[in-house]
This record gives sequence, C-alpha cells and structure tokens, in this order.
Amino acid sequence: MDIHTHWHAIETHPMGGWRQVADPALPAPDPAKRLLWCGIGGSLLPSETLLRAFGDDRAFRNWVTLASPEPAPDFHLQPGDQMVFASKSGKTLELWTWIARLRSLPGFAELAAPILITQDDANPLATWGRAMGCRLLPLPVEVGGRFSAFTPIGTLPLAWMGRDASAFLRGGRQVIAQLDADQGPWRDRIATTVERLLDAHQKGITEWVLMPYAMRLDSLSAWWVQLIAESLGKVAKDGSRKGFTPIRAVGPVDQHSQLQRWMAGPRNLGVIVMTVDGTPARERLDPPPGSPYPGLAGLQGADILRAQAEGTAEALGVAGVPVLRWSMPALTELEVGAFMMAWQAIVGLLGMALDLDPFDQPEVEDGKRRTFRRLGL
Repeated sequence: MDIHTHWHAIETHPMGGWRQVADPALPAPDPAKRLLWCGIGGSLLPSETLLRAFGDDRAFRNWVTLASPEPAPDFHLQPGDQMVFASKSGKTLELWTWIARLRSLPGFAELAAPILITQDDANPLATWGRAMGCRLLPLPVEVGGRFSAFTPIGTLPLAWMGRDASAFLRGGRQVIAQLDADQGPWRDRIATTVERLLDAHQKGITEWVLMPYAMRLDSLSAWWVQLIAESLGKVAKDGSRKGFTPIRAVGPVDQHSQLQRWMAGPRNLGVIVMTVDGTPARERLDPPPGSPYPGLAGLQGADILRAQAEGTAEALGVAGVPVLRWSMPALTELEVGAFMMAWQAIVGLLGMALDLDPFDQPEVEDGKRRTFRRLGL
C-alpha cells in the first residue's frame, strides 16, 4: 500500500479538514453545576469517550446526556444548569426535539443561554442561537461529525472537567506531523495496521472487534464503532460492496460474553486487544480462607487484568483468529488524543485503499429523509 499517495488524497479531500488541529477559545462551564449535553452520534460519542476516560465522581454526577428523543418523565431542570447544543449541520432531529422539550420545562427562561457547537453559517441552530444571544463554538465545514473529536466536541468536556485539553490536541498533532513527514513511529504503526487490515480483508475478515482492557475506555469502543461503520461500509466506485463491521467490546467483560463466538464461530472476524500500561496504584488483595485462588494475596488487580488480556490474545491466536495488539503507555490526554487521531487516519487511509469515500454517509441521509416524511416534517 502506498501510504504517501493515499495520505495526499486525504489532504486534498474537501472533508479532510480534521487534519488541522486548532486550539479553540473555550468558555469555562462550572464543573460544580450540571452540564446538559444535547447531541447524538459524532456530536456526543467523542465527548462521552473523554468524559468516561478522565471524569471523576463529580463529573459523572453532573454530566447529563440528552440524546434520544424518547420522553423523559423524571427529568427536571435545576437552577444553574448549563446547556450545550451540539450539531454540525444544526438540523439534527433529536437535538431539536430536546430544544423543544427543554423550552417547555419550568425554569428554562432563567438559565444562562446555551452554548452552541455547530457550523458558523446560516443553519437553523446557529441562526436561532444568535437571536438568543448564545455563545457559538464553530465546527469547521470541512470536518465531518464522526471526525470531530479535535473540535470543541472533544475539548469543551475536557475543559469542563479541568483536564488538559491542550495535551489531547497535542497528541493528535503528533500523529498528523509524522504522517505529513512520512516518517516516525506513529506513521509506521498506522501503516502497519492499515496493511494488516487490508490483507485480512482480502482473506475474508470483514468484522473487527476493539477490546480495550480498561473499563474507562468502554465509550472509546462506541466512538470507534461509529467511525468505522459510517466511514467504511460503502458501495465502492466500481459498484462493489465493501467495508468492515466494527464490534464494541471491553475487557474483561466481553471475554465472558463474546469470546466463544469469536473463537468458534464463522472465521470472518479479527480482534484488536488493547491494553493500558503505566504504573497502577498499589493495592493489597486479601482472599478469605477457602478462596479457590489464595495466590491473589501476592497479586495486584493490574496483574490480573494484564494476564487476562495476554491470555485472551493468545487463545484467539491459537484458534486462528487474527489478532492486533495495541498498547497505550498510560491513560493520559496525550495518549488518548494520539490514539483517536491515529484511528481517524487509519480509517481515512483504508477508505482510499478500498476505493471508496470514507467521509460521506449517503445511506444515513436516506434514512433521515424517510423519517422526516413519516413525521410530515
């Protein structure tokens, strides 16, 4: 695979703007107050990925996701609630359902004007927000929703939690710089991953599992699923159907619930086993008398997690299942930023190599049109 040629194709693509990582000026929402995040898909999954990776108990209590249009009978506004309305196009049906719902609730008029994350154009959300006196954080036109992690979609939650948004952006920039220079460990890692995925695809491996052995990265798998599914499940230019089916998992939970299928089911699947290194907090395990594992007294939870990841990867390999290993040196903003940007690049390069456009989603738009017709909108 000619990574340089495919990377140039991404550089010149109208929707290749995610390569440009800017430091946006961000407001400072109060972390002691609830943050009501209204968005869905690419306007939510990067945010929740970073919240779950780096949030503390207070952040988990005060983060409120308003995504599905279904009724919320137990939801009430509280004094001091901070609202964020996120939608690239400014037309997302679920978002406007929540705007209409929130406006009908007691206390809405007393809250501060919402923060808007959308394109800075004449779209309905931006137009309404300007009339309301809202703060608008612009999304670049040339950045698709599922590639929006390095916009305020990702950095505003980090700022709200008091985490290092600059380090997150720096991790993304490091990856882009190496791809632009066509050298460096991230460039090599990305190229190797793309080549292995393409080789597996030619051998009939069209489903891939991302399985991080870290519960804090469960939402990272959800973000990865959208990135893969919307980008690489396409009709190619020659009319053939191509793509990868992404499967969300987290270790060790899914070695109990999905591993049987992966090892003994149809041989069309590969697994990416991901671990987080670093020095974990020390702990003392005290197994009771009669425990089947008295040796736990000499171990740490991190030892067990590492052994589970290595044992699962080895079992999959022995069973003939393709396995990719991915290690993160530490769970930091820098490393998560580098990982997310690396996979945006991997997906873009795979799309170019498969001769399809990884930056559109025409079938999704068709589903939206049919929904609007049924609603008379």
